[in-house]
Amino acid sequence: MPFMPFQTRPNLFYVYDMNKNSIYRTTQRQYESLCRVKSGSDDAEDFKILEKYQKQGILLDSPITKVQHPATEFLEYQLERCINSITFQMSQNCNLRCSYCPYSDNGIYENRSHLAKNIKWETVKKGIDFMVAHSKDVDHLHVSFYGGEPLIAKDLVIAAMDYTLKQVHGKDISFGMTTNATLLDDEFANAASSYNLTIMVSLDGPKEIHDRNRAFASGRGSYDVLYQNIKRIKEKYPQLHEKMKFNTVINPGSNYGEIFDFFRSNQDIVDLSKVNFNTLSLNYTDMSFTYGKDYFEERNYEALKAYLILLGKLKKEPVSYHKGDIEMIFSLKEFFSPIKETPSEAHPSGTCVPGLKKLFVDVNGNFFPCERINENSTLMKIGNVEQGFEIDKVREILNVGSVTEDHCKDCWAFHCCSICPASADNGKDEQYSKSYKLSKCNRVRAVALENLKNYTMLREFKYQFNKEELIT
Repeated sequence: MPFMPFQTRPNLFYVYDMNKNSIYRTTQRQYESLCRVKSGSDDAEDFKILEKYQKQGILLDSPITKVQHPATEFLEYQLERCINSITFQMSQNCNLRCSYCPYSDNGIYENRSHLAKNIKWETVKKGIDFMVAHSKDVDHLHVSFYGGEPLIAKDLVIAAMDYTLKQVHGKDISFGMTTNATLLDDEFANAASSYNLTIMVSLDGPKEIHDRNRAFASGRGSYDVLYQNIKRIKEKYPQLHEKMKFNTVINPGSNYGEIFDFFRSNQDIVDLSKVNFNTLSLNYTDMSFTYGKDYFEERNYEALKAYLILLGKLKKEPVSYHKGDIEMIFSLKEFFSPIKETPSEAHPSGTCVPGLKKLFVDVNGNFFPCERINENSTLMKIGNVEQGFEIDKVREILNVGSVTEDHCKDCWAFHCCSICPASADNGKDEQYSKSYKLSKCNRVRAVALENLKNYTMLREFKYQFNKEELIT
């Protein structure tokens, strides 16, 4: 049934209505009845409670008759004129062998291995030309460089940025690169400083934790080299350092508080507001990762601070320390904004248009929806720099919800689903696997319910989500 009863505090009860994407206050008796109906009760008294709501146009059966993404109708137009970002896999090789890397033969992920293969200059040029030719209706273009380790092909990175600037006229242009920073030398930094380049550095925290998982192929930890490079970049190329961001992967068993404190105490080198904290990806693996009680206690403690800051209850803690959590909290308003009704043709949230905002080009010139996919997946290959997009393939990938239509159209979390093509692809089949996709649903619904409770709690405290007030 497309509704979800929930409570935030012992005496506060609610029900979420998928059809209207709205939250309604209930009494405890109503809440308990709706819980029983949700669990399959056929008690007449419980159904009387539901019927009272339905007479008011609330908690009705799902109106969805067909699961189809709204972008389907305009897909060809969007891919022809609205591409605004492209990411190049500069190399399939890397000088590190991180323990959890999808390409390090660690037995965790089913993907390719590190290969000594770099992208060719002609492939980069054709990719940039393709983006330019298919971006007539956008004002801003973004070009990113990925790996393996992109600085293995650092000369091509500089050449690609230079070529883009020469090919694009009248549009804003930005560049990005994800790197382990061990090859971030003066030659590259000096050349890159003149471009609008944001560098995402992989840094997992203090030396002991970082080196445990991010080591050179020889087994030697990479922390000392990375840290000295960042320090030198700040001293000699402050403009480049100013736009530097950091990606932190937290392994099971790592102490979140210790990692967070590391970044808090190294603000001279690493700006905590520019750090993204992530757990291990659940895509393309049959393994489950168990994060212990200590991790969740430390993680929830820092997240609680973000809520207290928004409510004005914690004024001494800098807002910048909790930028990631605060941005996530503000996104909840977008998820739970009421609507008049759900249309008869709709698609679960979570799916962007493949190739539109994160077109990924591998070293062979093949197109994929984004850099998070498995390059061995035949399902996710959506074209190449020579022939362009395979529109039928893009359309199939876009409509991931249609694979589980009967389940999706009656799911209470329809509007707050986070399943995207990468998370629904098992990397083995030429089509989506219904059973594999459904295996992701329990976790997605659990996260959605937690977000629903947190959003409602903030509204209980009259928080208005005025982000501009927080910034100023």
